[in-house]
Order: sequence, then structure tokens, then C-alpha cells
Amino acid sequence: MQRMLLSLLVIGLLLAPRGVAVDKAYSPGKLIDVQQKSRDKVDMYLVNTPVTTAVPYFELTVELGNTDYVTEYTPRHSQEELPQSWKTGAEVEVRVEKRHLFLKRPDGSEMQWIITKRIPVKGKQD
Repeated sequence: MQRMLLSLLVIGLLLAPRGVAVDKAYSPGKLIDVQQKSRDKVDMYLVNTPVTTAVPYFELTVELGNTDYVTEYTPRHSQEELPQSWKTGAEVEVRVEKRHLFLKRPDGSEMQWIITKRIPVKGKQD
């Protein structure tokens, strides 16, 4: 019984570091463009004619280092707004993970955006 308990403890200690994720650090970025747009969603067809509903979404262009990221966010409801401080030219804290860009809100939480384009900035001096 002690031997089995000891082996379970050793296995648990070996696997514990794998479960702890290290958060990536945020980098300073700048909002280049902030837009609210909408796209049509087909709800149904009536005699070969689509019946659509406008679905709002936000599009941001964020400058991070030598790259501009064009991103999209679809709000959970049509009345959802972006933070007031997120205007064109505002400084934001950003982290990038594969196809997602995470922006830190003023309250400390983060907002996940989908990256649609990566545009290299030519001629920028750091």
C-alpha cells in the first residue's frame, strides 16, 4: 500500500510542471484603425430569395513592432461596446498567440481577437 501511494506521488510530481502554463508577456502596441462593421447572415430562403440579418462586428488594426495586425471581434450581443479608451492612436497592451491577438482591457481582463491579416511595416525604425 505504501509502495503504491509513493509511486502515485512520484507520478503526480512529475506531471505537475506540465499542467502549469506560463503566460506570455504583453507588449506595447498602438491602435491604427478602429471600425464597427456588419455582415449579412442568411437566416432562411423564401422562394429562392435569401432573408438576411445584419450581424455587427468590430475590426481593429494594431501596430505591434514591425507588423500591423488586422483583427476581428464578434460581440456576444448587438449592444456590446469597446472600451472608451480604445480610439485610433491609443496605446494598448497586446500579446499574440498563433491566430489570436489578446488585448488587455483597462480593467485588467483581456479580449480575444481573431487575426485576419498580418501586414509587415516597411521602413519603420525602432
